[in-house]
Amino acid sequence: MWTLGDLFVLILVVAAVGIWIQHDRFRRRALSLAKQATLKAEVQLLDQSVSLRKVTLRRDDRGWPRLVRRFGFEFSRNGFDRYRGHVEFFGEQVAAVELDLGDPHWQHERD
Repeated sequence: MWTLGDLFVLILVVAAVGIWIQHDRFRRRALSLAKQATLKAEVQLLDQSVSLRKVTLRRDDRGWPRLVRRFGFEFSRNGFDRYRGHVEFFGEQVAAVELDLGDPHWQHERD
């Protein structure tokens, strides 16, 4: 028979797996967007990876709290230098894909 402690542990494990799956889905989307942006800017995505840099809460237009996830990546113009970029999600939507190319106002078009 299941005890209350067993059910609590089971709920925690299921929640952790769900959070991990959701994080992996966002990470894959961020990597795909980073690849598209670096390809369009004709620069090289370094390490072929993105990493979660920041998670915060921000209110949407209706006042509901939404998670803001920022994934960072690095790219190079010539293979010897390193620049930073990021992909930001506001809730489920892509909020920004930005590359620091020396022009801080450059942005990739949003889907």
